[in-house]
Amino acid sequence: MDVETTMRVRKAIEELGPLPVLDRTVRKVCALAEVDSADAELIAAIEHDEAFAVNLLRYANSAAFARRLRPSTVGEAVTTIGRRDLRRLALEAATYRYLERVPGNGGVSRGHLHLHAVAVATCAVEAAERSGANADEAHLAGLLHDIGKLVLPLVFGEAELDRIAQGARNGSARAIAERAVLGIDHAEAGALVALASEAPAGVFEAVRLHHEMLAGLSPTTACVQVANAAVALLGGATPEAVGCDAALALLGFDLGVLEELAECVVPEPAQPTAPLVRRVAELERAASTDSLTGIANRGHWFTFVGERLAAGCSGAVFVCDIDFFKQVNDTYGHAAGDAVLVELAAVLDRYGFAGRIGGDEFTLWVEGDPRRAAATSNDLVAELAARLGALPSAGAATASVGVAMTDRHGHDIDRLVEAADRALYRAKSSGRRRACAA
Repeated sequence: MDVETTMRVRKAIEELGPLPVLDRTVRKVCALAEVDSADAELIAAIEHDEAFAVNLLRYANSAAFARRLRPSTVGEAVTTIGRRDLRRLALEAATYRYLERVPGNGGVSRGHLHLHAVAVATCAVEAAERSGANADEAHLAGLLHDIGKLVLPLVFGEAELDRIAQGARNGSARAIAERAVLGIDHAEAGALVALASEAPAGVFEAVRLHHEMLAGLSPTTACVQVANAAVALLGGATPEAVGCDAALALLGFDLGVLEELAECVVPEPAQPTAPLVRRVAELERAASTDSLTGIANRGHWFTFVGERLAAGCSGAVFVCDIDFFKQVNDTYGHAAGDAVLVELAAVLDRYGFAGRIGGDEFTLWVEGDPRRAAATSNDLVAELAARLGALPSAGAATASVGVAMTDRHGHDIDRLVEAADRALYRAKSSGRRRACAA
């Protein structure tokens, strides 16, 4: 890596900032979970950081957390999950939520980073426990092994990384292609992130070498390589193509262990149906669904509606957000804010194909005659006001809506959303609790 590239990478890492998986709250929870402290102290440490506590419970109840226990309070999480699993839950929740919200997540070059990180970490723990390696170190390394995929687009641009990924989607071939074009690969970039975040030395090495087929790997690195290969099976790779022979040999495994490791991420006990098929369904559902509201997430909504528009379908795109949402959170707390988001999503879902694209911003695709679809906007605004008004802790929350129609703005998804967003701004600036057409 030349001097100029090194400086650009370091600047990108500074922009990225410290990893939340290693932040103060997570470190404190992990430390308390390691010692025989009172449960009350551990619960207090989690609840002190309200955003972290909410994210931890959301993750514990999501499809991605492949466990059958579903705690509804922090106290239940502490008393029912167990200290070792709670420590790992804290790390996974922080990583999952961080990666889930990364711009470009779900794109060609990054993939679904949040799902992949948790799946690899889960398999790495199983590999470590079977081989006698350090399971906690393997878990953290599994969570962070692809963190470099956040850095490279900041340095070289999304388009360039997508172009490379189109030719070499995953594995060592991807790393080789990145080095050939960019002079650095995502593993090396990720190691620099881990170093800047003061990750343990074993984690740093595992991130740096997770695509290197070398003798003399550390057990932690070998666990991550084997876990990565096991998860690749879920994506349809063949065992012969996964390329982790040295890692398998170091851990004392044969090739057949990969499917066994992949099965360990299945949330239910073994059933007559194929476990890998069930897990693929789990991952696909988690990849396309907003975990709080149950409607489509940003990536799935844009993909689905974009395909309908490309097929020539007509209709209207709605962009909707909640009036005075910050006031709800500040006055009644984030749990009340979540209830408002869930209620709004439920109403939108009855009118068409709804998606949550970020925070309190939602989108809706209503197919059919565009003008007739847009005529529903006033009914939608009225119903949202009534339903939100019935919530005990919604305060003054209402909803504003912007609408863009295909007969006026064409069939390009980005243009339609942009036009609807401008119309939403007009609705906000002209008094809120109303709909405006672009």
